[in-house]
Amino acid sequence: MIYYKNGKLAEDSVQMDLSQPGFRTGYGFFETLAWNGSKVCHLDLHLERARASLKKFKIIEEAIDYGQIIAEVVGVNGLLKSFARVNIFFPSEGGRTVPVVTAVPHQYKPDLVWSLMPAKEVFLTPLMRHKSMNRMDYLNAWQSAHGEGFNDGLLHDFEGRVLESSFASLLFQKGDRYIEPQTEYKLPGTSQIVASKCIHIEAESVYLKSVNKFDHVFALNSLGGMIPISAIGDVQFDVKHDVADKITNHILELT
Repeated sequence: MIYYKNGKLAEDSVQMDLSQPGFRTGYGFFETLAWNGSKVCHLDLHLERARASLKKFKIIEEAIDYGQIIAEVVGVNGLLKSFARVNIFFPSEGGRTVPVVTAVPHQYKPDLVWSLMPAKEVFLTPLMRHKSMNRMDYLNAWQSAHGEGFNDGLLHDFEGRVLESSFASLLFQKGDRYIEPQTEYKLPGTSQIVASKCIHIEAESVYLKSVNKFDHVFALNSLGGMIPISAIGDVQFDVKHDVADKITNHILELT
């Protein structure tokens, strides 16, 4: 894999200062973006979120031309006409960050349907509002769910309030209402911002014990778009593709 760092392209291994927290503890942030075969999707929203985190933790960003560099990295990896996953990493070294840009192939599946397993363990931290490079809790929830035959883990707090999944924001539908879980312990979703321009989304607490009252559930993320959920644990949902397909086209800028 060819990547960009510090003004140049390099291949395979990234050089990092072993004494810095970016290497030692995953101190830093990252963004995952879709390249849809012709352009990078919603770069402005991702940079806005990343920069809010950098500002909060007083990390100085080296300014680069992200649009130009992403296109260059996608191109040298032979992905200009393909669907790809682009990542921008912001590891902290001495209170500064030199962004690293990568691009790898990613298979987009338009008819994707997920099932979610409520996570067996609860973790709550203000860092959940930031896309930290240290994602062990999220990966553990995903691995546990995957091992039980589910697509992803559903995160919740000690009172059973739904937060998000390991890799996506969640949206619940009851009749004509679309509801996002109201909580301080989840990442502000860029895909949910895009969806909110197409449908009216309300925020209120959603409890695991009451998910059976909803008609439909969806996951939203930058690579999959709006993904219908067929089950949360043993609670089954009707799969609805019409609205999901429309919003996916906006998330992946396919229209």
